Amino acid sequence: MATTQTGSFGTLSTSALGQSITDMDAPQLMRPLQPTTLKESGISIRVVEGLILKTIKQEGSLSEQQLAEMLRLSVNVFRDMVQALLHRELLDTPAPLHYDLTNKGRELCHHYESEDAYVGPAPVSFQSYVDMVQLQAKSSRRVTQEEVTNNFQKFPMRPELLRILKEGFNSQRVIIFWGPPGNGKSLVTDNLHRLLKDPVCLPYAFEFNGRVVQIYDPAYHKLREDLMVKEEEETNKAISAISKPDRRWLISTPPLVTVGTEFRVEHFQIAYDGKYDAPPHVKANNGIFIFDDLGRQTQDHNMILNQFIYPLEQQEAIIKFAGGSSIRAPYKQRLFLSTNLNFRAIIDDAFARRLLFQVLVDRPTDELFTKIFINQCKDQDIDDAIAQRLGRKLLGWYKRDGRVVRAADPRNIFTMLDAVLEEEEQLKDMITDELFERIYNQYPIALEKDATGYVIPQATAEEFHQSVLDACDRHEVDHDLAARLADNLLEWFQRDGRMFRPQDPDNIFAILDGIREDTQGVKDILTEELFESVYQSYPPFTEADAERMQGTVGLGGH
Repeated sequence: MATTQTGSFGTLSTSALGQSITDMDAPQLMRPLQPTTLKESGISIRVVEGLILKTIKQEGSLSEQQLAEMLRLSVNVFRDMVQALLHRELLDTPAPLHYDLTNKGRELCHHYESEDAYVGPAPVSFQSYVDMVQLQAKSSRRVTQEEVTNNFQKFPMRPELLRILKEGFNSQRVIIFWGPPGNGKSLVTDNLHRLLKDPVCLPYAFEFNGRVVQIYDPAYHKLREDLMVKEEEETNKAISAISKPDRRWLISTPPLVTVGTEFRVEHFQIAYDGKYDAPPHVKANNGIFIFDDLGRQTQDHNMILNQFIYPLEQQEAIIKFAGGSSIRAPYKQRLFLSTNLNFRAIIDDAFARRLLFQVLVDRPTDELFTKIFINQCKDQDIDDAIAQRLGRKLLGWYKRDGRVVRAADPRNIFTMLDAVLEEEEQLKDMITDELFERIYNQYPIALEKDATGYVIPQATAEEFHQSVLDACDRHEVDHDLAARLADNLLEWFQRDGRMFRPQDPDNIFAILDGIREDTQGVKDILTEELFESVYQSYPPFTEADAERMQGTVGLGGH
């Protein structure tokens, strides 16, 4: 009868992981218990034999204990095999209790290397790997709205965006993130990964029909050394060897695998360059797979996307080896797509109908842009009054110069500010209005007029006139003055052939807000003369500009 062990993943069937455990007092581990025989290890004699020979060739003369450390197996699992290799004159004992290759052993080792050059910890069986992935997938939990909101606390976002992030994440369906560049698509996808709080178990590699396929990839798997050390410390006192964790398994944070323009259809296969390496979407199991820069691949991106259709529907992937054979591996991960193109124009219907969650990561509102900037100031311990003043100035300069507001800009500006500092200097002590303005002027310009592919909101004359009055009201401007300003601005826009946009009055008031002193309000400095002066500096935007922007295929293009 199979025994079980209960850990962070719930009840784990040891028989499902190829083990037979009789010690009912075994400690509660996240990793399976180590095997004590070759049969319990679930791997073939041929693979273990090849690993022993290749490891000795690479490392030189080794003792049984040193071999055990290299293979992450107990000596009892392979001791008989070492003796058999010694008897077959493939190994020699140049020193007491140490083993090295004979000439005959080197010949056989060369044969093994020509088939598979993998050297490292012994693999687990493929079935053990499948069982572990499935087991951990069942333990996946739903996140709350509060968790999502707290997770993005340092990155101000619209409430509706936070809501759809929570719903899309809990659905475990494909989510596509789209929007103009520089507004946080990568930040959003990376931070969603932080919602996967429970660590996962994965092997260094698995064996399938005598081939060792590497799973662990330090680029994608961040090891939880603390948890593994804790397990080993807690089991070191155990008398029974079966109470110890199987060190062929690792404890890691959930994987985060990101691919981009380099990704091709061939990357869905098991790569072979002397060793077998699992494809990225297999390494992403129990984690997140991000397909970034969709539409900019050197290969047709729809050909690539179509490779996901079967795994998404069946929760398994058919993975081919070089040479034609294949395996059916579990597909248990969240798939995120990201693009700054109009996804409706670049994704075919076969895949588009599976996109239940479509998240527009748009440019931030002026209020959110200022909050993002102030958060950057807080990270540098900059005084709040200084942060508020610099935030007002920055937004005013953006509006005055017709720059496009992007969520990434405050962080990038602070990167340039940090580069000014010398050793031991801190930005909070060095920041001045003059330095800040110099860095702003150095910062690469991205003009709103150059941002092609958007649908431009247009207001009627009456709506535009009212939006001026509304802006004046928010700044507590005298009603008579507000009426004259609204009349004047409407007349100037008509005279100069400008397009009526709902945001224009707020943009002009943002410029005014940026030039006032800290002790003043906009209403304290506002005159008809100043208002006209600011208008003259405000970049014009015409219907011809709107037609040009809409005529280019992009996010909001036709």
